[in-house]
Amino acid sequence: MKEVDQEGAKKLIDASKKSGIKKFVMLSSVGADAPEYSEELEDYLRAKKNADEHLKKSNLTYVIVRAGQLTDDEDTGKIELASSVSKEGSISRADVGQVLVQALQDEVHKNATFEVINGETAISGAMQLNKV
Repeated sequence: MKEVDQEGAKKLIDASKKSGIKKFVMLSSVGADAPEYSEELEDYLRAKKNADEHLKKSNLTYVIVRAGQLTDDEDTGKIELASSVSKEGSISRADVGQVLVQALQDEVHKNATFEVINGETAISGAMQLNKV
């Protein structure tokens, strides 16, 4: 976990900085702000937290999307997006993909960290309502 979720992410961040990338969108995890929350996922969440912190210190413009538990369910196109959501919430990989694309394209989201799970608000609407 540490090699990919922490060190791999750090290498990508550093390479992006050297290459002049304008915006870095990072997929993280709900719970990365408090790795001790889950004993069985603590190492994974700590690696995610360390990668998130490295990105924040990189001087790159960034968006960190902390997704709930990933599922293989069909996309719903609807999410809950907030600075903090239910730790038990889940979201389909397809919906996370749509959020990541929106975060990359949306010039208003700069240096923002937010969490996403399944919800009742259309992805584009949730992204617009929660501009940072």
